[in-house]
Amino acid sequence: MSMFEIKKGTINKALRVCVYGIEGIGKSTFASQFPGAVFIDTEGSTNQMDVARYPSPSTWEMLLSEVEQTINNPSGIGTLVIDTVDWAQQLCVQSVCAKYNMSGIEDFGWGKGYSYVKEEFGKLLNLLNDLVDKGVNAVLIAHSAIRTFTKPDEMGQYDRYELKLIDTQKCSISGMVKEWSDLLLFANYETFITEDAKTKKKYATGNQRVMYTTHTAAWDAKNRFGMPDKLPFDYKKIAQLFENKSEEAPAPAAPVTEAEAAPEPAKEAQAPAKNLDVNGMWKPTDYTPEEEETLSHLPKQLTDLMRADNVHPSELSEVVADQGHFPANMPIDKYDPDYYLGFLVPNWKDVMDSINERRELPF
Repeated sequence: MSMFEIKKGTINKALRVCVYGIEGIGKSTFASQFPGAVFIDTEGSTNQMDVARYPSPSTWEMLLSEVEQTINNPSGIGTLVIDTVDWAQQLCVQSVCAKYNMSGIEDFGWGKGYSYVKEEFGKLLNLLNDLVDKGVNAVLIAHSAIRTFTKPDEMGQYDRYELKLIDTQKCSISGMVKEWSDLLLFANYETFITEDAKTKKKYATGNQRVMYTTHTAAWDAKNRFGMPDKLPFDYKKIAQLFENKSEEAPAPAAPVTEAEAAPEPAKEAQAPAKNLDVNGMWKPTDYTPEEEETLSHLPKQLTDLMRADNVHPSELSEVVADQGHFPANMPIDKYDPDYYLGFLVPNWKDVMDSINERRELPF
């Protein structure tokens, strides 16, 4: 019979945060103050900011690859910020539609497309959970939307602020993000309504930026730390939550010297792995002018992924030929145009698995 040890006390680990609010209130600036912040900027919100960032993802697959890269190489990164998650959701929808050759999410019928989106978006949240386990905070930035809400047990409706994400019976990305978050903050301007004593006209005054940390009828928010219901929208007000939260990632292994990497006499007959450096890592190589010309004829969504993984046209054509999709001697810029975004991009992870297998084959 298995015996599991019971431990008592709090667990000091990185946090999952979602910050949403009205346009232009400073959500990106707020997120940039998190420890060791690195951005995945999906919409250009940080173009005028001096921050560390990954290349802007042109596809859902590229965004997932950037998160996976952070999981595999967390050293020096304290917080990964996705800005914004609602634009990331658009990439997710585009990927699902391309994969099933649909022009829009409604074309699936019976809400089936939304079910696919929910499953696909769950992959991102699972990856972010893995990232948090590595000691890196995960922060999602989102816009807000005003939606009409009807309570099931009462008559009448009212408006409230919510995440600007899909929220349907078949697929609630909004609900998934709220459940995922340890800290859900709603940022807004605090407004006061005053009435002119003479004219009886009402005016809105006040421009103080605030953040709300608990749920009300007017907005979604939550925290697990006993925070005040309302705070100034200033990172310093929550900074204590992140002190010593991010575990320091182990330092990279020291490079292996040529002498240390030399094969033992008994193993000299073994063939070396293709294009590996002395540390056993795949050695990126520059594209030739001819390859650059080929890439210039391909969709940016595909070339972004190829450049990120240093995939050369010949490597891609070998994998495509192995699958029997196109002949090995056909240039990759001559494939059926629908093949790039309808198959290669949505299945890039599987494509890379096949390419990496070939990279490890001996000469």
